Amino acid sequence: MSDTGKMSKTRRPMSPRRKRYWTALGIAAVLGGILGAWLQVDQPGNSTAGLALITNGPLTANFAIGASILWLVGMLVSMAIYHRSIDDHEERAWLWAGTAGWYVVMFAAPVWWVLHRASLAPPADAMLLFVASLIVNGVVWLWLKYR
Repeated sequence: MSDTGKMSKTRRPMSPRRKRYWTALGIAAVLGGILGAWLQVDQPGNSTAGLALITNGPLTANFAIGASILWLVGMLVSMAIYHRSIDDHEERAWLWAGTAGWYVVMFAAPVWWVLHRASLAPPADAMLLFVASLIVNGVVWLWLKYR
């Protein structure tokens, strides 16, 4: 008898490009987890420790310096690996997503700043603008990559 009708359960090994891709995403995810956990542990024993990521409370100098270095080095390494591993389709999705995220900042920041100067809005929040740009970036990237 022949097993030609049955699907093989063996998996093909990942290509070097795919390994680099998942390595880049893994590095970014692990570093993000480390920073998030470190931020929660580093907060003084107050009731807002669980909200440390979305508040503008003070941080310790050690955390600020360490997190800044870890963020910069981690992003440089993971982005270098990521960009070496993507194909033309994903590169196009990445570039348009980055442009859309930049447009959020480019349009919202001056408007918010001017409204604040006229006492019509609170001071502009850089982290809120950053998160908004990441959300738009992610939505555009997912749409272009998977449509």
